[in-house]
Amino acid sequence: MFAAVASGSHMGPGDGWFKPSQTRYDFPWLRQQFDVDRDGKITRDEFKGPKEVFDRLDRDRDGVLTADDFDWSDRSKLAQQAGPANLLFRMLDRNSNGRVSKEEWEALFQRAAKGKDHLTPDDLRELFQPPRPQPGAKPPDGPSPAVLLAGLFNGELGSPFEGTALGEIGPLFTLKSPDGKETISLKQLRGKPVVLIFGSFT
Repeated sequence: MFAAVASGSHMGPGDGWFKPSQTRYDFPWLRQQFDVDRDGKITRDEFKGPKEVFDRLDRDRDGVLTADDFDWSDRSKLAQQAGPANLLFRMLDRNSNGRVSKEEWEALFQRAAKGKDHLTPDDLRELFQPPRPQPGAKPPDGPSPAVLLAGLFNGELGSPFEGTALGEIGPLFTLKSPDGKETISLKQLRGKPVVLIFGSFT
């Protein structure tokens, strides 16, 4: 993480160890369970789970489950297709609450129209294709390296140490209970169902 910040990264998805989650139950696993004709696709008829689960897994809505539906990387077809929509949403959602209000929508229109009562193709082009920043320059609203480093060292940006990888044994630790009245160690919970989530949610 330190090396990524020092090299000028703005710590977006894929930077440092901000990576897509991992699971044992990926598409190869699902294909082994349900791909009856071994054609690399899982149809609704082959899938034995609930319809709602199939619809949720079928991210591209083409009626079959393929490896593309399980590719969450920035280079995936779905990520590329979603790019313009995500860019527009980030432009609109000025308070970063995950919703776009009528006021935010109108504010973006006013910003793009530059005083006009309409938009032209050139207005939209400038909105979606702003001038490229110079190499190493930070975005206008991006945090500085100093802010990112401070966030790294105080825990706001995540741990400076990479977390446990899929299949590795989790580290032993002791934490306070939610009410702060006692401590709980992972060793105490041995033999009981435990879910551990390693990540930064700031």
